Amino acid sequence: MGKSFHAADGLLNQNLSSILQTSCLHHNLHVSLSAIVNDSSATLLSAAYSHPSTTTFGLILGTGVNIAAYLPVTTISPSKLPPRPQTLATHVVVNTELGMFGGPSLPSTKWDKTLKASHPRPDFQPLEHLVSGFYLGEVARLILVDAIHETGAFGGVVPDSLAREYTLDAKTLSLLERCSPSAVPL
Repeated sequence: MGKSFHAADGLLNQNLSSILQTSCLHHNLHVSLSAIVNDSSATLLSAAYSHPSTTTFGLILGTGVNIAAYLPVTTISPSKLPPRPQTLATHVVVNTELGMFGGPSLPSTKWDKTLKASHPRPDFQPLEHLVSGFYLGEVARLILVDAIHETGAFGGVVPDSLAREYTLDAKTLSLLERCSPSAVPL
């Protein structure tokens, strides 16, 4: 998958509803699974439940980035919709997979290019590589390593914990950002 998760291994072309229900039954949990939705669609639907007249998008800015949109059904090609009576629905939820946007049309830094070069799927989800929480920590780590080498900070020695890929995460960056400059020893 996009962030090197392997949740799909062995699940391609399988009935996920049956797999999940069987697993739940194995644990004596009686569930009836009606729908499987991704995070941006679930965000949109849950907000629309409380605010139906004003909700049009569900935005995810976290480990990944994505938008689901509530659009008039007329904006979708009929070939993309299941056969149904024309009056059945006026709107449809569209999962945009926004993280797939970009590629060479987006500006990138030398650190973005380094991240891409070391990624197992360098052209998959190019926008996510630039803005998602999963990759922001790694880009910051690459910048710090470069700065240490170029400026001689820390005696020009990169700490072992910073030398390994993906050891700095976005959560740590957000905690650092919250600190006042006077509270951070230099």
